[in-house]
Amino acid sequence: MGPDVNFDGRATSFEGEIYGSSKGYIRLRVLWDDLLTEVPGISRGGLSILDAGGGAGHLSLMMAEQSNRVLLCDPSREMLDLAEKSVRDAGLGDLVTTKHSTIQGLDKPEAGFDVITCHAVLEWLADPEATLKHLITYLREDGLMSLMFYNRNAAILKRVLRGDFVGALEGSSGEGQDCTPLSEETVRGWLVDSGMTIKSKSGIRMFHDHLPEQARNRGWLEDLLSLEKVLRKREPFASLGQHVHLVCERTR
Repeated sequence: MGPDVNFDGRATSFEGEIYGSSKGYIRLRVLWDDLLTEVPGISRGGLSILDAGGGAGHLSLMMAEQSNRVLLCDPSREMLDLAEKSVRDAGLGDLVTTKHSTIQGLDKPEAGFDVITCHAVLEWLADPEATLKHLITYLREDGLMSLMFYNRNAAILKRVLRGDFVGALEGSSGEGQDCTPLSEETVRGWLVDSGMTIKSKSGIRMFHDHLPEQARNRGWLEDLLSLEKVLRKREPFASLGQHVHLVCERTR
């Protein structure tokens, strides 16, 4: 596996592909609903939050709008430029601080963060286990982590539905060499080894990617969003989402 992926040189196109599309809309809305449900303190405000690898800052802004203090770090200068513009436009500069840094390069705070969010980051790293375990050290004891990662089950299912049965058997994601989907069982093991207790699990974007284009248009999108929200915790669907979202607590 190569080095960690940095989105400099493709930040704008990546933003358009993800958040300018129905799949980004579904992902962000289901994730936000799940986050408010499982970390209700976010809606009350007053928390110190690290948005690790937070990119263009969509979630950082949403959390800051709830009167939380957010540190957004990302290794891509281009992504941070997008985030900083959004922060200025929203008038939230007193609540959102940006840091051009990898997760490993952050200074450890004197007091740990109340909450850490790390979404769609691990799958782009050369050593996701080491990075996750390092990230957990920034969390205060009894603090909460919201962790979302590209689900290996979803990658395999996509290959099957495309008729690439050999690729599915090999466990190939078909997404190129930069991005490596992860096994939920493996990630759970890393968390437990690091003194984390898993409190909840949800599937994020379970159905959207498998639907024909006409079922993703605005006329259908809100109904699809409602379905994704309602079934996000129900098996077997939760284990087949494009991403798995785990909320966990640091107990040691």
